[in-house]
Amino acid sequence: MLGLAVTLAAPLATPAFTAEEAPPRLLLPPVAPMPADGRYLAADRLRFMIDHDEDQIRLRFIGSDEVFYLSSEPAPLGGRVLKYDSGDVALQVAGWGGVTLYTAEEKEGIPAERADDADDFDPKPVAAKDLKAFAAKLAQSIVADLDFAVGFAADWDRLALASAEKARALAVDSMRNAAYAVALVAKSPKRGIADKFHLVRVVEAAQPGLKLQEGTLTVAYAPQLGPQGRPSSLAIARVLEAAL
Repeated sequence: MLGLAVTLAAPLATPAFTAEEAPPRLLLPPVAPMPADGRYLAADRLRFMIDHDEDQIRLRFIGSDEVFYLSSEPAPLGGRVLKYDSGDVALQVAGWGGVTLYTAEEKEGIPAERADDADDFDPKPVAAKDLKAFAAKLAQSIVADLDFAVGFAADWDRLALASAEKARALAVDSMRNAAYAVALVAKSPKRGIADKFHLVRVVEAAQPGLKLQEGTLTVAYAPQLGPQGRPSSLAIARVLEAAL
């Protein structure tokens, strides 16, 4: 009987890599850079400005005094998405640096490109002595433009103190943003806002917040959180729209 010889193959050895020959790695695209400061063109006209305040990205539309503080999230293919405090997308930055602007009118987005520097980003501050007149002017504008009455209330004496400069700036922003929000909702298909409230009250709190109850819209601002410690007009408009 013939013997059957069987030769077992040795197991394949795992290749060893030297320090000079590191194993191949999956290369991830770099995260898109933040958009540069300056004025931006979109659809052949100046539309908005971008500014960095320490680690905060700020956006302001041309012709408006509202300053939006945007949050940043990574996007596919090394991109970046910048959002309002309402959660809506404001800007998208592609991995190669291209910027796209999103608005209520351009929900699909329109390309934007930097045009020049922006040396007047911050709106003019409101002095303590002018605070009540500022609120009265906002109320008059709402009556003239939208044909219904809205008053503004605050702790005027507290805000007039020299030590209340930060709180006063946020109270101004809160009133201004509320006026912009009223205009957004009143001009939208959902009308009837005049029946829902007639007073905007701005108050200091630990966190920014919004509440619409018994005809009063309460807007809370938080000085300890810095300039972004107040709701935007878009966040306020969401609360008003929900009540319609």
